[in-house]
Amino acid sequence: MSASELRDEISLPSLTWRSWLVLAAFIVTTVFVIRPLSFRVPLPRPAAIHSLWQHPATETGLGIPRWWYIGVHMDMKLTPWLVILLLLASTAIRFGDEVVHGFVGGNGIEPYSIVILIFALAYICISLDESGLLSYVAVHVTSRWGHDGRVLLLCFYALSCVMAVITNNDVVVLCLTPIICIFSDTTGANAEPFLIAMFIAANTASMALFIGNPTNIIVAEANNVSFLSYSAWMGLPFLGAAVAGIAVLYLTSMRKIPRAIAIDVTIRPRDMLRRFRQAVLGSVVLVSCLIALSISSFFGVAVWIVTLPFGVAMLLIDAIIDLSTTRAMRTLESAPIPVTLSEPITYADVDASDIELQCAPAASQLAGSLSPTAIAEQPNKARIMYSARLRHRIVHGIHILDMRVPTVSAVLRRLPYGIIPFSLGMFIIVESLSEQGWTPRLAWLLKHMCPSTAAAVFIVGAVTSLACNVLNNLPMAILFSRALQHPIFAQVDDGSRRGAMFALIIGSNVGANFTLVGSLAGLMFQGIASQKKREIGYFTFMRWCAPVMVVQLAVSCAILVAELVVVK
Repeated sequence: MSASELRDEISLPSLTWRSWLVLAAFIVTTVFVIRPLSFRVPLPRPAAIHSLWQHPATETGLGIPRWWYIGVHMDMKLTPWLVILLLLASTAIRFGDEVVHGFVGGNGIEPYSIVILIFALAYICISLDESGLLSYVAVHVTSRWGHDGRVLLLCFYALSCVMAVITNNDVVVLCLTPIICIFSDTTGANAEPFLIAMFIAANTASMALFIGNPTNIIVAEANNVSFLSYSAWMGLPFLGAAVAGIAVLYLTSMRKIPRAIAIDVTIRPRDMLRRFRQAVLGSVVLVSCLIALSISSFFGVAVWIVTLPFGVAMLLIDAIIDLSTTRAMRTLESAPIPVTLSEPITYADVDASDIELQCAPAASQLAGSLSPTAIAEQPNKARIMYSARLRHRIVHGIHILDMRVPTVSAVLRRLPYGIIPFSLGMFIIVESLSEQGWTPRLAWLLKHMCPSTAAAVFIVGAVTSLACNVLNNLPMAILFSRALQHPIFAQVDDGSRRGAMFALIIGSNVGANFTLVGSLAGLMFQGIASQKKREIGYFTFMRWCAPVMVVQLAVSCAILVAELVVVK
């Protein structure tokens, strides 16, 4: 046995029942993230528990059902934390070790800072979408170049690339999927080629900049890669993958794209621009944020510290414009309207029966409240009334928020809140995998699969592309980032280590073009398309995208290898 192998064997901890339980928990979590499960859990009502001995039937004496049901949705928000609670209860993990370390982070990965960064950027991008700017551009492209189907396919692909570079892939999917479906409804053209082109372009262009995908942020933050350095390394692989993607897609879908399309001229681009001031100021904020991120690379400032002020600034801009607009509308609505009465109203015009009808219910309620049954029902009625008042206040508060600051309310509703429990929970579970010996083994395997720089790039790119279609790209990126940081993998040369890191970014973006479960954007894309009555099945999507993904992966990895050779 060589010295290197001896060091590997010494570094690898032994596996226990806790290790296998944590691995099973990780697999279960990824399964429910990809395929959520919903069910109802029956729970006894407190009032029914006290009266079980008197009322063995399904109803209590007060007419309240004995059981009430809680809907449980095992998805990306709930599953990780249920798994963590089960692991804590079984003593497979400890709160002071895996949970705390997974939340606080280490080795360059700080989960809380990643969440802040994602939300600050998400608010800016979603605010731009709410202003109608992205829809305006999309409809303008459709009306200008939509008469030829093949030209329009190229235009949608290019537009999706540009939008994904300056925003992120999720915003592109949210914005363009409904527009393409509406375009298909009004023209009768097959929507599938255009939807697939948009989705492939969004996932491909998301690798271009640091902010394009949460996986980029995780990997770059873990390896202390600056915004400018990231853009310099990933610019050419992105361009190569984008050109290869449209070339393969154009060749494979040529027969399914109509040559001539009748455009609906009644849909005007300017009708899409709902909030002009927010669109202009939002564009200024986004461009300023990108410039500040580039400059911050020279000063070593954390990326989340740079982006957070711009996200807050965008929120304040939306709130100020909303308040000024709604205040002006309320002023107009509250202006007195002169009313001329043809005849004066006298007391003789009031019917006394109206007064009696209004008093009668109050009297009956007073009489009913003195009965023994009503007295027994008072505690339950009080609880019901309190719950109703609380719900009314919450609904009223949300309504006031919608009326006073409609843009802020709309953006806040669309923020990806599910990513908070999901990402933090997955960080803790991956930390548990590391503590229980699985991450060192993955690092050992990657080390022996990467004997050279070229091998590291192509093998890590291929492995991570396939892994993100099994695990989903976000937990895959967290897991592989930990493995590439492990001291076992650190034994490879600098070129292989850097190549594996950027190949991981390529795999987490391009790999999402293989199946619908490769990324959260794919699941969202399938849901929106289904709502618009465009059923794109798992194998249909794979038949469209698999050839594109393979060529994109090969081209982008080859360009990355060339960059590493030249820089070396």
